[in-house]
Amino acid sequence: MKTPVWKMDLTAFTLLELLVVIAIIAILAALLLPVLSAAKKRAAQSACINNQKQLGLGMQMYVQDNGDTFPGIASRMYGYHPEDWIYWRTNAALYPSFEQSPILTSVPGMKKPSLRCPLDISDADRLAFNYGDSFGPYLFSYSFNGFGLDGNGHDLGMSSVVSTSGGGTNKVLFKAGAVRNPSQKIMLAEEPGSAAGWDSPDGSIINDGRWVPGSGTGLNGDPLTIRHGGKADVTFADGHVEAETPEFGADANNNRASQ
Repeated sequence: MKTPVWKMDLTAFTLLELLVVIAIIAILAALLLPVLSAAKKRAAQSACINNQKQLGLGMQMYVQDNGDTFPGIASRMYGYHPEDWIYWRTNAALYPSFEQSPILTSVPGMKKPSLRCPLDISDADRLAFNYGDSFGPYLFSYSFNGFGLDGNGHDLGMSSVVSTSGGGTNKVLFKAGAVRNPSQKIMLAEEPGSAAGWDSPDGSIINDGRWVPGSGTGLNGDPLTIRHGGKADVTFADGHVEAETPEFGADANNNRASQ
């Protein structure tokens, strides 16, 4: 007569067998963790790309509703103006909140997370930097292509520029029709949020809503971030989004709107 299975003696694991099982689990974990990390980064980049698409749509809707004119530059240099594309200054007693930004109000449902890449995870460097003004740090990830005015007062694009000098206000508007090869010209850039080597190619960080590209192929301006495998997500003037290197962003062929 056979002994019922439920009455059979179960032999315990030996120490060696237990160690082998633990080793196998450790090997599997070591193999899976990089895969899971890569998947997490891809998911974060997908969210970032979606953010850029929403902002690009908001920009296009703003332009259509405002006489084919791009919004303001949103920089420290030119100060705050209602025409700025984003209201980023942290002093809520003096400046409107980000929710009232022209681009956000153009796209119903856009919220604060839409202005920040999920991999832009630290504000430490931004908070520690001395900006020399009362505007506060720029706590978002994306900026608008804005060379500003040249020595003759001409707008080099792509944003409109509102400047105040001599007691008067001067508005230099940039029209969408002035953009040459819009599928090639970067409109919205993703800049480094920290000086860390995985985020910034040269240690610089984003400091306002204005992206000032370099010239030629040198990074002598605001570089794109490298947080997405050495690339940044950028929105082109025609609305499409791609991941590009800092060198691509610094090339004048890709950032000079009217040439």
